[in-house]
Amino acid sequence: MLYNAGNNHLGGQDFNERLRANLSAEIAAARGGSELEDAEDIQSLRSAVEEAKLALTYSNSTVVELNWRVPPSLSSRHAVRKFRHEVTRPMFEELNDDLFRKVLEPIDHVLEDADLTAADIDEIVLVGGSTRIPRIRQLIRDYFGGREPNVAIDPELAVVTGISVQAGILGGMWPLTVSAIEIPTSARKIHIH
Repeated sequence: MLYNAGNNHLGGQDFNERLRANLSAEIAAARGGSELEDAEDIQSLRSAVEEAKLALTYSNSTVVELNWRVPPSLSSRHAVRKFRHEVTRPMFEELNDDLFRKVLEPIDHVLEDADLTAADIDEIVLVGGSTRIPRIRQLIRDYFGGREPNVAIDPELAVVTGISVQAGILGGMWPLTVSAIEIPTSARKIHIH
């Protein structure tokens, strides 16, 4: 039996948005209350936020640096100003704490559907890019009584493989088209993404 659960409205962009909003407020304060309006500046901020999120996966802090154009309403001798702000992992985790905790909801749901407890699970495999975030790994580890999740599988590749198998099943092509991937039918498998 195969049990699935997930939240398609919870992922990396949601975490990015929280950090982007926080940095936007800092930038507006530095600009005398004026938010970024230039499309290039806004895109630069989005890119910097994504880079910061990735850096915080491996480091406890990172620095976001942006150059922004001075709006005509501000008098200045310079057409461009620099914004520099340190982003720490604890800050990122605090901004996203409620979202990180929502990661556990699909686990509760699928275990309930399967009539299992966390102690019944033999192996925890994390899939999806956001599972690289240390706080998410810690929440999963705590949920399963301190057991380490399997992180040896590339999380994006696991998602793509799972989608391909599911598409084959739903499209009626199982087992012919995806016969290279064998799924034991006697075991109960639970996939959480």
